[in-house]
Amino acid sequence: MATAAVSQIRVAEKERPTVNPAGSLSEISTKIRSQGSVCLRVLGGSMTPWIRSGDLVFIKRYDFERVSAGDVVLYERDGHFFVHRMIGRAQSIPSGEKLARIITKGDALDGLDAPVSPEEFLGRATRIHRGHHHIDLESFNRTFLGRILARFSRLSPLVYRPLRLAKHLFSR
Repeated sequence: MATAAVSQIRVAEKERPTVNPAGSLSEISTKIRSQGSVCLRVLGGSMTPWIRSGDLVFIKRYDFERVSAGDVVLYERDGHFFVHRMIGRAQSIPSGEKLARIITKGDALDGLDAPVSPEEFLGRATRIHRGHHHIDLESFNRTFLGRILARFSRLSPLVYRPLRLAKHLFSR
């Protein structure tokens, strides 16, 4: 039985995620690619309320072609990790070659991420541990809710912008 290292990453709204000394990016990428799974402590609010700062997220290696809208995925880009929801697929055709990409977005963020390539994709989240609660992302209810969130993800600014404004006004 392989044990997964717990590493902390920051996935924040408009800033680059950072890694705490508990584990380096290359160690995490290597671990998931060689052993098939990793456990990360997420710090940041880009996936609130689905994933909260401090949650442990279990990621399993997964086939890029099988990931579907609503799945929460882990990818690495420019030396940084991102744990965001897949909301769709994109096909780009540079110089006649068809390249598959997935489109992701943090639930609490206003904009889409740049398309994710198969090389950047590391895996799919299967569980969240929040205190003494264990949330199975592969259950029917969570899968169904994830698909609904992916479908309406582009409308999230209508919800989160007023909440951020209210928080800013009342935190003074």
